[in-house]
Amino acid sequence: WKQVFKILGKGEKITLAIFFILFLSSTIFLSRNFYLKNTEIKAVKGGNFIEGLLGHPRFINPIYSETSDTDRDLVELIFSGLMKYNQEGELQLDLAKSYEVKEEGKIYEFYLKDNLFWHDGEVLTADDIIFTVEVIQNPEIKSPLWTRWVGVEIEKIDNLGVRFKLKNPYAGFLENATLKIIPKHIWENVSSQNFPLVTYNLQAVGSSPYKLTNFQRDESGYIKSVELISNPHYYSKEPFIPPVSYTHLRAHETGRKL
Repeated sequence: WKQVFKILGKGEKITLAIFFILFLSSTIFLSRNFYLKNTEIKAVKGGNFIEGLLGHPRFINPIYSETSDTDRDLVELIFSGLMKYNQEGELQLDLAKSYEVKEEGKIYEFYLKDNLFWHDGEVLTADDIIFTVEVIQNPEIKSPLWTRWVGVEIEKIDNLGVRFKLKNPYAGFLENATLKIIPKHIWENVSSQNFPLVTYNLQAVGSSPYKLTNFQRDESGYIKSVELISNPHYYSKEPFIPPVSYTHLRAHETGRKL
């Protein structure tokens, strides 16, 4: 090999160099292809997610959260609906295991999954679905979601089934079914006047993969941080990132921390 370049002509050296480059490129390509075909990338549990929010949480409650980005972000993590959006923005089942559309879109029937629980361990049933919708339909509650549910009748099929009756067919009703459900056993004794005032609006109890475990206030009494942990009662897999923290950012901090 030490003498080979001395006995080869210029053209032969170029040819040998080209073959060597092709051999090296082929080896790299085949090795990479073998690695990709025989390797599967999977998420690993662990880590900690911290996000900064502009604004203070006030209503960690789907009945009122629609008007605040801060509240809505937290509600999305803490509460669940019959349906939900996946990462591609497509509707898929959440609390519901199935649904049926009848009478040309005037009736929607949903059936819940088995063994659904709230963060506090109480069983989630059709009564919670009915209670949530009826709360929104109550004009004294003054929910910003009221207009979406005007004229919709809801009735119980059984402990795991609910039926929605519409006055007219509405193809977009499945989007309404992404409504986050609140627990009847916590809210049923709260009067309409006290609904926006009670501490349950901050001490949220939901049914999602994450449950609220702690929040801290600043010297003015506003919430400055919220901590979430994985929900041991969740019907599906636990989240890969167990602790999630939300921290309030002042206006002059956003450029540096975000």
